[in-house]
Amino acid sequence: MGGMESIYPAVFRLQHSAGSNGYAILDGDRVAIVDPGLVGGRRGLLRELRQAGLLARVTDVLVTHSDADHVGAAPAVQAATGARVWLGRADAEVLEGTRRPATRFRRLLARRATDAFAGGLELLEGGEEPFPGVTALGTPGHTPGHMAFVFEDVVFAGDAVRGSDNGLRLMPRFLTSDQDQAQASLELIQEVGARWLCPGHGAVRELHT
Repeated sequence: MGGMESIYPAVFRLQHSAGSNGYAILDGDRVAIVDPGLVGGRRGLLRELRQAGLLARVTDVLVTHSDADHVGAAPAVQAATGARVWLGRADAEVLEGTRRPATRFRRLLARRATDAFAGGLELLEGGEEPFPGVTALGTPGHTPGHMAFVFEDVVFAGDAVRGSDNGLRLMPRFLTSDQDQAQASLELIQEVGARWLCPGHGAVRELHT
């Protein structure tokens, strides 16, 4: 699929999403993008999708959380494709300024404006199927509305976990809204039964053999 890295049948890692790992899930004539990355990478991302013959097929953008390195390019993808953009309700409230971030550092991060979503947002609570075969899994802690997405044997974990040689770990405390929730979400991801972990940062790794 062009220069994209094949991870699993119908799942590819994007090469030009900036700031965080971005992924594409294919279902026939439909394509979902997971975490399109920073706004500064939008042109490269759109070019990559166009060259791969996917741009016209993008119907959905699944955003794990509202940090700029994950959501920033989503408005541009929506503007180019008309795709629905899915985001956890609590994180949408942070973007809209109706929910106060939990920590001082996160309040500083929230000052970084995100482009408007001309097509609006589809809000997730957890348990929905925003794209065929994909289930939204509520994994709060890193942010209050963080979502992971489960597709067959793959879990797109965003920043709910980070992989290391010693297993799965949480993101640093200064980046975490609620440490207890984050720990519970890490355990939930471990228990979901997926074989492949697609994280927001770092390498794709095998969870179970």
